[in-house]
Amino acid sequence: MPRKQAKGYPMGQPIWRDKKAVIFDLDGTLYRQKPVRRAMMARLLRAHLSDPVEGYRTIRLLSAYRHAQEDLRNGAGEGSTAARQLTIACEKTGCDAARADELIARWMEVEPLDLLRAHRRDGLIDTLVALRDSGLRLALLSDYPAQAKLAALESDHLFEVVVSAQDPEVGVFKPSPRGIEVTLSRLGVLPNEAVYIGDRHDVDYPAANAAGVECAIFTSSAPTDPPYTALHSCRHLQDLLLAG
Repeated sequence: MPRKQAKGYPMGQPIWRDKKAVIFDLDGTLYRQKPVRRAMMARLLRAHLSDPVEGYRTIRLLSAYRHAQEDLRNGAGEGSTAARQLTIACEKTGCDAARADELIARWMEVEPLDLLRAHRRDGLIDTLVALRDSGLRLALLSDYPAQAKLAALESDHLFEVVVSAQDPEVGVFKPSPRGIEVTLSRLGVLPNEAVYIGDRHDVDYPAANAAGVECAIFTSSAPTDPPYTALHSCRHLQDLLLAG
């Protein structure tokens, strides 16, 4: 279907009247990730005022764990993504695997939860409700199990399908299209019937493109004529999908 201009937005912006489903990324897409990470760093430092050496070791481990994910994205290996990521982080830091698993679970999965709602993307819930009530089917694809974060964002009831890179059917991080393909299969929709929403043009767009799905990226700065749709807000997304 030809791309049409959405009213009030730049030329080239589509109106996706033909879509049946919307697949969302989680971190950085449903909530603003940078302020959460800043708050988490401050919390971690406060927790280690009496033992700064342990604080340094924890920060080093978490940094190695994040970098390991980027290594895996770039083809350092597939298989069990969480297990391989943990192994790489332990190899880089010398941290015991059991201790590393405990620290990562605390500081990357549990501690951030009470911060998420305050940094939820503006208008997120209203947009998700409007899309669902219009008949669109909503799904979520995350690198990690997402239910706890979705509950913290008060949005868990709005997604029909939730998929993780850790699911046995997936087993690989984006930009592999596998997660999107599994999500499409669970929804029972074709690639041209869905749109994928992310926040990283270097990860989310290649994954969506390889899966044959149109992609929109939340961004404050996009190149001229990007191959994806640059999103300015949740309201912008709502207009693209529901504008008459």
